[in-house]
Amino acid sequence: MAAFWRLRAALSRALWSRLLPLALLCAPAQAQDTTVAVELVLALDASASVDRREFALQVEGLARAFRDPDVQRAVEDLKPLGAAVAVVQWGAPGETQLVLPFTHLESGRDAKAFGFRMGLIHRWIWASATSIASGITDSAALIETNAFDGHRKVIDVSGDGEDNGGVDLEAARQAARARGIIINGLPIMADVPDLDRYYASRVIIGPDSFVEPARDFEDYVRAIRAKLLKELRPLAS
Repeated sequence: MAAFWRLRAALSRALWSRLLPLALLCAPAQAQDTTVAVELVLALDASASVDRREFALQVEGLARAFRDPDVQRAVEDLKPLGAAVAVVQWGAPGETQLVLPFTHLESGRDAKAFGFRMGLIHRWIWASATSIASGITDSAALIETNAFDGHRKVIDVSGDGEDNGGVDLEAARQAARARGIIINGLPIMADVPDLDRYYASRVIIGPDSFVEPARDFEDYVRAIRAKLLKELRPLAS
């Protein structure tokens, strides 16, 4: 009887050695990135030129935009894929902060909840410089390393001044374009009257990229809503 069990054990080991490679081949692959219609980073200016009230207006403008029925319908129209949206604050080189991680918005209810969370964020930095280039580079890195894969990949840069951070802005925007990332701009023209032209020539890049200027920080609410409605448009059939 002992000989029988030794033979059975030997046969089991031999069989398992043959089945193990097949089992590994048939095992589920590592989870793939979730495909979405739009992958969007909303990059908010937190440089020294933006005071407490002005930064609060940016936050409130975004919060209200995601609570807007038209924006919520735009998210609904992206079904079944939806959108993945993140929010960063940027300023001087090395100071970009992720304040809302990439969140999958699949319904109007998701957009409303995201707007509520947006309204609760705080300012994390008081940067001494306005490095649009750093905001773009850091936002592009987030797009490259998150758990989503967007048919459209977009960085939405809001700011009230020209780049003065000492990083090569043209290199940053060209690097983003090479990765298939579109950069849109929302210049806040409270202090620089022709900032929209600067954004049009020096910041935005990529197919169908655009500038949506705000006259001042009070006009940001209108501008960001209009901008989101363009960025969250359905995929072309």
